[in-house]
Amino acid sequence: MMERITYSESQLETYYNRINFPKSERKYNVQNDDQLDFLFTLTRAQLLAVPFENLTLHYSWHKIVDVNADHLFNKIVNERRGGYCMENNSFFHTVLVSLGYEVYMVAARVFSPDAKRYGGITHCLNVVTIGGKSYAVDVGFGARTPTVPMELMDGKTFQRSDAGEMRFIYDTIPQYLSKQKVWIYEFRSSHEGEWTPQWCFIDHEVLPDDIRVMNMSPSKSPSSFFTFRIMAVQFTSAAEDCSNMETRNLSKTDGEIDGSVFIDGNVMKYRKKGEVKMEKTFANEDERVEVLRKYFGVELKDEDIRAIRGTAGAIP
Repeated sequence: MMERITYSESQLETYYNRINFPKSERKYNVQNDDQLDFLFTLTRAQLLAVPFENLTLHYSWHKIVDVNADHLFNKIVNERRGGYCMENNSFFHTVLVSLGYEVYMVAARVFSPDAKRYGGITHCLNVVTIGGKSYAVDVGFGARTPTVPMELMDGKTFQRSDAGEMRFIYDTIPQYLSKQKVWIYEFRSSHEGEWTPQWCFIDHEVLPDDIRVMNMSPSKSPSSFFTFRIMAVQFTSAAEDCSNMETRNLSKTDGEIDGSVFIDGNVMKYRKKGEVKMEKTFANEDERVEVLRKYFGVELKDEDIRAIRGTAGAIP
């Protein structure tokens, strides 16, 4: 049996530094009694420190997204970047395996609210088994990603600290010819809001080789919005001082998740507890690059900044 790549204790230490994880709480082999609490704490720290972003597809000369574990460590930890689902969830998978968790990856279909249908297999996430129960862990779905590990339980509602709610339902989807049921992740922005499907998955393990194949569509398909629109999402902490929205303290990761900063094309919004506190439209590339530096901690090289010129994602 081929062994999975794991990160060493030294690499995990560097990762903990990257996500500002308290030294007194760091673990390198998580025992059974501590696994659930530590998973919640680690997931929150990961989401607060590592952005969801597709910048490689725009700010690079090669436009190649590499989902191999060693490359992801260098990109996310050493270069202090993030990635989209295939990157962030694959990276977090290797972290969890390295810490001793019983974990596997699954493939998901994303729901399109405009088309009112599910697309092909273009998303992935982790399923962690603790004490005989299964928890879905997704650290790569943008602003509506589950902000806590969610137990796979039909109909159970999970509260988000930013006013949203999440749940799983176990049901079939209209596009299936069979009656096979899947786990459907739904989200609503308030207690009175309407539940909207986000993605669904069959509880069936996929391999790193599958992830590499799945990665081709979102990174290369002309129908994938990732290839022509810049996206970036960084969750915010309740511990952050919001009196000055013109900057962020990127080291404040000790509070609950209560909002997000996100970029969609040439627009940036800063949300706290469901309310837009700041909105900005970029007039040029320099403004977008500066926001990526100040609010996301992403430092782009000059050659990467130049690489977007003349492409569909560029600001004229």
